[in-house]
Amino acid sequence: MTDQDATGAHEAASYIRPIYRSSPDGVVRVYAGDLIVSIDGTSHSTQGDLELHLSPRPSFSAHIAGSDPWMMHLWTNNEGPAVELPIDMNLDPPSQSALSPRPSEATSWADEKVTINHLVSGDTSNINRLIFHITGPVTRHPLPRVFTLEGDQDQLAFALPGWTLRMAPVDEELGPQGFSFVIEAVPDSYPVNEERVEQLRRRCYLLLSFISSREIGVGPLVGLDDNGKVVWAEFGAPRLGDGQWRWCPDHLVTEALPSLAQGMCALAANSSLEQVVDRAINLFLAANSRQVLDVRIPVACSGLELLSWAILQHYQWLNKDALDKIPAGAQVGLLLRWASVPVDIPADFSALESRKRALNSAGDWVSTDVIFNIRNSLVHPPKKFSQPEWPTSQELVEAWRLAMEYLELSLLRMLDYQGQYLPRLQVTARWVTDTESVPWARK
Repeated sequence: MTDQDATGAHEAASYIRPIYRSSPDGVVRVYAGDLIVSIDGTSHSTQGDLELHLSPRPSFSAHIAGSDPWMMHLWTNNEGPAVELPIDMNLDPPSQSALSPRPSEATSWADEKVTINHLVSGDTSNINRLIFHITGPVTRHPLPRVFTLEGDQDQLAFALPGWTLRMAPVDEELGPQGFSFVIEAVPDSYPVNEERVEQLRRRCYLLLSFISSREIGVGPLVGLDDNGKVVWAEFGAPRLGDGQWRWCPDHLVTEALPSLAQGMCALAANSSLEQVVDRAINLFLAANSRQVLDVRIPVACSGLELLSWAILQHYQWLNKDALDKIPAGAQVGLLLRWASVPVDIPADFSALESRKRALNSAGDWVSTDVIFNIRNSLVHPPKKFSQPEWPTSQELVEAWRLAMEYLELSLLRMLDYQGQYLPRLQVTARWVTDTESVPWARK
């Protein structure tokens, strides 16, 4: 082998594979073996499987079967059964089920599934690297092709505070019943503890969900030792959601995801701002869902208020006393000026322009004043019972779209994103390739 070959082999990335895979019937069996089931404070030992279902609705449960008397009364207690794994159990993925078939001579038999919200087992101090199983449409666009010693693989590298990560698509076609991606995370230092793992899981969820403009499932989460053996695992039903609009089309993900991850790394130096962004992203996801507009508009405005409260104080544009004296619409207007986002009502938003002219005789309102006027009319009862002055359908649609444009741009600005995005302000449909530079990158 030449020196060049040796260097190439040394720098080759590892091939990333999921620890668990979906079967054709949609079951992901993550464990098979001894279980401890507790009912009304009494523990019972049995054998069974831990099963994850991703479709049609994510669920996680312990599947047990047998003729023991306690199984016949599994659901008679008030709180429901609790399930845990014995200490030092083998967490490697099972090759077959641990369920026993019903004997022909059995006169009674229970075959039950016990729902589990969250289950953790193992020791984080032995973790060498983590494997995330991802559910949801992060992107359908090919990732960069990289060389590994086991063959080429599409992978996207990025970093989050204290970790180096690489994401690869799962090579199976099971649609909503299977995982979409797998992420390998290698810590920058050892040992690993539960706090670091939970912090990384949270950041991955926020990053992937914000990129996708919908909740993306992050889990199961598995810790491997130096030999690739599973030494720690976290199980539960992943959170999944849908979205009305996506600012980052598939073809932008390979550039946007590492850039936003870098922004998260910078933001981690200020824990207060990071917590604000955490909550604001969750408000963004809720406001981008398929709930009625009467709910989505106030949620989007809450995200904008939160960001303006944080940014205007952090950059010393206003102090807390001054903020308390300024209307919310004006506060958010200042936030958008900080982010270099125009505050004029778009020309095509005729319903908002008409509302502004009807209600603002002084003519000094900007777009955020109209949006928050609509927000107030939704969250407070009308002044007249006989003549409630609720916003029209077109006003609601335009207010939601404009508030969401402002919310996602404000988040992108806080994460120092300088790339392309797909605006949602055009009335007519447009191609996902018709992206634009974020406003501050044009200056």
